[in-house]
Amino acid sequence: MSGLWQDLRYGWRGLSKSPGFTILAIVTLALGMAVNTTIFSVVNGLLLSPLPVPHPEQVTVLTMDMPEKTSGHAFSYPDYKEVEAQNDSFSSVLAYRVSLGGITAGGQGDHILFSRVTGSYFSSLGIKPALGRLILPSEGQTPNADPVIVLGYAYWEKRFGGDPNVIGKQVELNDHPGTIIGVTPKEFHGTYFILEMDAYVPISAPLYSGGSEDAAKVLSSRDNRSLTIMARLKPGVSLKQAKASLAVLTHRLADEYPKTDKGATITVYPEKLARPDPDPDDTGVLAAAAFMTLAALVLLVACFNVANVLLVRATVRQREMAVRAALGAKRGRLVRQYLTESFLLAVTSGVAGIALAWWAYPKMRLLVIIPVPNSYPKKCALLRY
Repeated sequence: MSGLWQDLRYGWRGLSKSPGFTILAIVTLALGMAVNTTIFSVVNGLLLSPLPVPHPEQVTVLTMDMPEKTSGHAFSYPDYKEVEAQNDSFSSVLAYRVSLGGITAGGQGDHILFSRVTGSYFSSLGIKPALGRLILPSEGQTPNADPVIVLGYAYWEKRFGGDPNVIGKQVELNDHPGTIIGVTPKEFHGTYFILEMDAYVPISAPLYSGGSEDAAKVLSSRDNRSLTIMARLKPGVSLKQAKASLAVLTHRLADEYPKTDKGATITVYPEKLARPDPDPDDTGVLAAAAFMTLAALVLLVACFNVANVLLVRATVRQREMAVRAALGAKRGRLVRQYLTESFLLAVTSGVAGIALAWWAYPKMRLLVIIPVPNSYPKKCALLRY
């Protein structure tokens, strides 16, 4: 052990005598490690981390595709009710839509991202409130009713300072009055995976721009396809069985509502493969693999560069090693000294790389910019992992 400490002291003393080389090696390795750590953090949060709900493997995302490809993957509210009532593969079904709005509380206004959700949203996911209560299954079914608001945990802390007395507070969302009834748990950020939701409101509430008539239109129109549907598989039901059941439902909808649903195709995806939107070509996975490969190549190049510099430095130190060998140092001890210096460089670079990644990660969250109407200032929607 004394020999190891001796090697560490001597190695650090030797590195400090060559500050140019030491700084170059540390910076090169730290940049390579920081790139890999940051990219992996993004990929891990986007594709690998499970949704923070009970039994996340049961959660799926549904899509409705029309022949003309003009409506994306979204559903109308009547279609959501059909899926909820007549599909036997799911224990529960929910729907939501991401919106941008302005909230006023205590005379101060702010812009928020919020989700319009069905009453089954939180109960289907198995989410428990951090404070107060969440939207109930009985809410969100009557147009222009249930003007209640659930705050996201991060927004509750940022805007209201984590005040528990916020429950029951009257606020205005897009000039419509509403009551704060609860706060989501800290680990839950919403179901549109790349966005941090600030609040949640029932889909029926007149709490969004466009007037109170919009709520009735959303709940009744089959042409208004703006909802994302998620469903929880029943225990023991496979994805293949769910697809077969949805195929039967698709044919029935086409027969009953040919004007709006003819030619529609309903597909189901595991929630992990639908982030942020379902993609049958798995382009998100391919893009993530490409980014990880590029990051690995960056680290590999950094290691090669440092290795070359170390070889050059070893050549310069031949006389020093010859003197140490003449004084009785064995070959193994000389090799151990080189390894100790490399270990010191690796540890120092690793610490610097982690610190750099810690700084860079929040910057990487500003990857997705949500278009905002002209009446609002530009705002970035933050990625969260």
